[in-house]
Amino acid sequence: MRETKTTIVKEKIGKGTRGGRYIYVMEGKDLVHISNYASKRLLGEYEDEIVYEVPLNKIVGKVLYCFDFSGTGGAFLCKCKIEDFEGGRPKKYEYYELLEKRIHEIRELRFRVRDSKLLSLITQFEHSFIPMIKEIKEYERIQDFKISFMGHQERLQNAFENPEVYYFTFMSLPDDRSRINSLKVTRRWIYQLWVLKLLCDAFKVSKFKGHEYEGKPYWWIEQGSDFSTTIAKTPIGDVTFWLEFQPDKCAHMLGMFIGKRVSIRPDIVAVRGCFERTKEFVDSKRPIDLIVECKEDLFDAWRNEIESQILPYRETFKPNNLIIASFEHVPDIVKT
Repeated sequence: MRETKTTIVKEKIGKGTRGGRYIYVMEGKDLVHISNYASKRLLGEYEDEIVYEVPLNKIVGKVLYCFDFSGTGGAFLCKCKIEDFEGGRPKKYEYYELLEKRIHEIRELRFRVRDSKLLSLITQFEHSFIPMIKEIKEYERIQDFKISFMGHQERLQNAFENPEVYYFTFMSLPDDRSRINSLKVTRRWIYQLWVLKLLCDAFKVSKFKGHEYEGKPYWWIEQGSDFSTTIAKTPIGDVTFWLEFQPDKCAHMLGMFIGKRVSIRPDIVAVRGCFERTKEFVDSKRPIDLIVECKEDLFDAWRNEIESQILPYRETFKPNNLIIASFEHVPDIVKT
């Protein structure tokens, strides 16, 4: 019996879309992960490396796309064939460029998905969350400010700048569960930004101030930042807003508020006054005027958080007002 020739393909897992390298085979309009062709999966030389042993006859002559991410989250696309591989990695390729530069070539392709929940989330993202992004960007244009994505916000920035590029970044993760987790993080941030935009409308914001770059104010978007998100001029005076408010840099603990360690971080905080840095507000001992907790999932997915998270917010921060902004329907009995 003739022995089937095999080759090896090495993937770098990394931390999601930071430092990872994921390899797909083009089958018509589908992108199929290399693991679907492998006869063996082995541990690599390095801790973050996986080696696939693949029968050559399954992939020879087919187009391979390697989605390669830098340690800072930059997304690159490599187009090659298995014949270009040496030692498990492509040594030659048709191109290796920024993903956004080659999006025109792959925009008609789609990753194969097994999980119906992921398919549902993708559909909802296209129908509901991309329109939210458009509303936020239109508000940004009208109010003449800039949204600055800081820290580990590469995927959120992708979603705002080019939803097509965003699709190919989070969907390049080989596992449907990882894809769902990545998408849900982005959904959460988009919804928080959209609710913040609605709050600014409700407060009748006339302009933004505080953080500025080249004469233009901006929203500072970073989880647990030392800086407030934005400062707004309103009919009741200046109002400072935070997304993912974190008064203590030490692992989002709130000891300075209540004298004990509590691991919680409100979605949106609004206070009267002008505070560029979080510490300025903490030191002022001023009360929190409003906490808004944003819930973009179905009620059953977060109903237990009412006691584990939302009620502790009221006890811990003692806001003058607390709102739950739910994207989905909430039973009337809960509202009372």
